[in-house]
Amino acid sequence: MTDGGLVPTGPGRRDDIDAPEVNVWTVPLNGPPATVATLSRILSAGEAERADRCRFENDRRRFIIAHGALRLILAGCLDVPPEELRLERGRHGKPRLAGSSELRFNLSHSGELALVAVTLHREVGVDVDRLRPGLPVERFAERFFPASDARFVAAAAGPAERAERFLRLWTRKEAVVKAAGARLAQGLGLTVLTDTDTDTDVDIYVVRDPSGQIPDAWSVCDLPVPAGCLAALAVAGAAAPRISVRHTELQVAAPRRYIP
Repeated sequence: MTDGGLVPTGPGRRDDIDAPEVNVWTVPLNGPPATVATLSRILSAGEAERADRCRFENDRRRFIIAHGALRLILAGCLDVPPEELRLERGRHGKPRLAGSSELRFNLSHSGELALVAVTLHREVGVDVDRLRPGLPVERFAERFFPASDARFVAAAAGPAERAERFLRLWTRKEAVVKAAGARLAQGLGLTVLTDTDTDTDVDIYVVRDPSGQIPDAWSVCDLPVPAGCLAALAVAGAAAPRISVRHTELQVAAPRRYIP
C-alpha cells in the first residue's frame, strides 16, 4: 500500500511461519467507518461486488473487515501489498491463493468475530459460530449426526447446554469440511465426539470419515474464543500441529509501502 492505511497487529512474516505450526488470528469486526473505508480499497473487484450485495449495512461492514483483514494477514506472511494478492475459489468454494503457493489459509466469521487460520503445506479449515439457544438442535442432530453425537446432544441438562453441545460438534464438522474442500452434507456424518468432551480440556484428536467421502485423516481441536461463540480448527494429517492463537487489532499505519 503506497498511501496511509491499516496494518493488523500480530501477524508475522513468511519466515515466522513454521511448517508444523498453524497460526490463528481472531479479528473483531466492529470497526469504525474509517476502517471499513480503508479496507474496502484493498478488496478485489469480486470481493467488493459481494460486499455491495449485502442487504444490511452491518453485514457489509463485517464482510469488508473480515476479508480485508485476511488480505492484510496473508500480505504480511508473503511480504506483498495486500491489494496485489490474487485469490481464487476451488471446488465447493474453498479459497486459495492463485498460482503455486505453499501457504494454506481459511477464513470464518460469525457476528462480530472472524478467525483466520494460516499454515504451510497442510490444508486447513476453521469455523466459528454464535450460540443460538432455542433452536431445535436435538431433532437436527438425531436426523443427521451419527448416533453417538446425537445422544451427546440429547443428554444435555437443558436447552442452553444442548445448544452448546450441538454447536461444539457442528464447528468441528464444519472445520473438517472446509479444510477438505468438501460439501457440508458430506461432513454431517463425521463422528467428532471424543472421550474428553466430558472434561474441561479438549486435546487435538484425529477424525476420519468411514464412508470415504472425505478422504484422509484430519487433526481437529476446539479454539478459545470469546463467550457466546464456539470455534474449531482442522488440519490435514494425523500429526498434531502446534497452534498459535493471536488477537488482531487493525491499526492506522503511517503512509508507506505495506510492511507487516
